[in-house]
Amino acid sequence: MRSRLTLLTFALALAACSDPAAIEPTMPLLANDDPQVLQLDAAPMAWHRAGRRAELVEAVETWNDNIAQFGVLAAVSPPVESRISAMANTTMHDALNAVQRRFEPYAYDGHVDRPVSVEAAIATGVHDVLAAAGQGLPTPAPLEFINRAYADYMAALEQCDEVTRGVQLGHDAAAAMLALRAGDGSTGPPVAIFTSTGEPGKFRSTVGPATALTGPQAIANWGQVKPFALSSSAQYRAPPMYGAATVAAAVLTPLYLADYTEVKRLGGVVSERTQDQTDMALYWIEHPVQTWNRIARILAGDRHLNAWQLARLVSQVALTQADALISAFDANYHYNFWRPVTAIRLGNLDPTTPGDPSWQVSTISVPAVGATPPFPEHIAAASVLAEAAAQAILANLHGTTRFTMESTTLPGKPRSFRSVSEAARESAEARIYGGAFFRQSLLDGGQQGRSVGRYVTSHTLQRVPGRD
Repeated sequence: MRSRLTLLTFALALAACSDPAAIEPTMPLLANDDPQVLQLDAAPMAWHRAGRRAELVEAVETWNDNIAQFGVLAAVSPPVESRISAMANTTMHDALNAVQRRFEPYAYDGHVDRPVSVEAAIATGVHDVLAAAGQGLPTPAPLEFINRAYADYMAALEQCDEVTRGVQLGHDAAAAMLALRAGDGSTGPPVAIFTSTGEPGKFRSTVGPATALTGPQAIANWGQVKPFALSSSAQYRAPPMYGAATVAAAVLTPLYLADYTEVKRLGGVVSERTQDQTDMALYWIEHPVQTWNRIARILAGDRHLNAWQLARLVSQVALTQADALISAFDANYHYNFWRPVTAIRLGNLDPTTPGDPSWQVSTISVPAVGATPPFPEHIAAASVLAEAAAQAILANLHGTTRFTMESTTLPGKPRSFRSVSEAARESAEARIYGGAFFRQSLLDGGQQGRSVGRYVTSHTLQRVPGRD
């Protein structure tokens, strides 16, 4: 009897505008004594105006799409985008779990005890987080987009007490997230001028000639941003480059010299790359936060996840990406190792290694994302993020993770992967052909990313036993 009451209470919580068809579960559902309520995810819910019905999963998909589009329009760095994505997606997760607790919440621990429009709650929660993020962006386009998307979405909902309560739930979930992340250290300057010490191996700005001692560096504060799940940004910090105590010693090691020769030979505009290696470099140069969210969604589409499972998947992918980049920037500015473009143009500051002042990375032709990023090389942030996101996907999806996907930076040439782990490894390899990283940085970054991903997924949004 208790399981039937649980189902009825849950159905009432999902009701919309006192529509009897939406409020009252069907008799076969009430007759099911299984305490799980997965059947409700496939049931039509009357949350739209008369004549339109939608499933919960569609709301999650729509607002995950809106979060991604906001990131595209914001045109911010991957670390900044990852923070926004983690906050917005996890607010959506918390709103769902306030209606029916299947996974542990992250920021908002409230519960629903009256009929509520879950679509209104999801939309409002995501909107509030993105609207707050949009206030600090240099362009109004993202804020205009999310305000318009929210207004259009809410206009399609019949206005009633259930929608009003859903809106309040969304406000509450977003407020909890914004309060939790207030003062997290993310408001530092995006770019600052610095002067390198100039010793061999020490980072110099890649903006301009990439050999000048003084120049801009990007978001040097990001390693001090409060992580979403890690105990500290240095929790899984990779070992020093090439096992050396200093950057000057690192550039003298045989392994570094081999990596230097490899990226010089394969990563420049003029190189010995194959066409497939060139395609690989261009394919993976797009913003990784958007890439790995899209991979998760492709795989989720094949699994027919319910709304709670999908919200948890995209939230954990976003959380791992955010902490991966916080931990990566901790290592980047802790070690301050130079980029290949600097090393190759300077010839390692070694008279026996001729420099090439005209050498440039192969991806330079890709607008906005193709040049060498203006922050230190060790470790490869893209590799940390890819491996962390792959771990989040593997933690949520059992079985094969084979997929095919097209990249926005290499349209018309989709690539296929046997698993997300294979994709993560290829995304690292691609950075050599793109000319931005040495191989050891990618290997060390991959290990750090796997550790970050496993920790975040095992310490956030855990399953409530018997509920999912």
